[in-house]
Amino acid sequence: MGERTLVWLGCTYRGRLREVGEDVTGLLKRLGVDFETLGGEKCCGFPLILAGYVKEGARRARENAQRLRGAAQIVTPCPACYRAFREYYPRFLGGEAPWRVMHTTQFLSDLADQGVLTPSRLKPLKMRVLYHDPCELGRHSGVFEEPRRVLGMIPGLTLHEPPLSRERAVCCGGGGLLYAYFPSLSSLVAARKLRQEGRVPRGLQAVVTACPQCIVTLRQAWFEEKGEEPAGLEVYDVVQVLNMALR
Repeated sequence: MGERTLVWLGCTYRGRLREVGEDVTGLLKRLGVDFETLGGEKCCGFPLILAGYVKEGARRARENAQRLRGAAQIVTPCPACYRAFREYYPRFLGGEAPWRVMHTTQFLSDLADQGVLTPSRLKPLKMRVLYHDPCELGRHSGVFEEPRRVLGMIPGLTLHEPPLSRERAVCCGGGGLLYAYFPSLSSLVAARKLRQEGRVPRGLQAVVTACPQCIVTLRQAWFEEKGEEPAGLEVYDVVQVLNMALR
């Protein structure tokens, strides 16, 4: 198949958040990136690992690895997939994985270094946003700067930090499969986080994150709090905001 960049969207960006997945591939096309997607993409296996089904997760890893042969690098917008490919797959495959793994925000930051993504390609976007660090991308994987760097390139955008951020960031309520096995507690945690972040600073228009589970959980919490579709305080993926600004 030859060396190539493969974009792995992950289950949620191919299903419930399909429009965000389309934003990811659409943005990369608009930036002129040469990439492929994998038809019939399956789960990365990370939920199985979290649930304690490690053998099943390892089996899924080996199955996926066969289909990923020839990929020079895997770019994914999902922190769970990112962590699975980067941390768990090498263990299951008996050594270093043959590909480089990058979260979408890391890849975009690299494109900025290469001069492909520049502030001159972005139109002003008058928004006040707060960045939420996803647990799997932040505390577990140490990716803090790249999402902020990408957002910081957008003219007119004001980026705020929550009271607790980076290593001290509070979970959205959907991590560790909590959303699946204890949804009421998940919603409670998410609603509390939204109330906290909606107060500081005044005039905040959106919470921006880089994780599909964070988007789903926070949007659902906002719906339950307000009884309506998210409005006033939106919840976006970093890629969505960048798409808004790209000329």
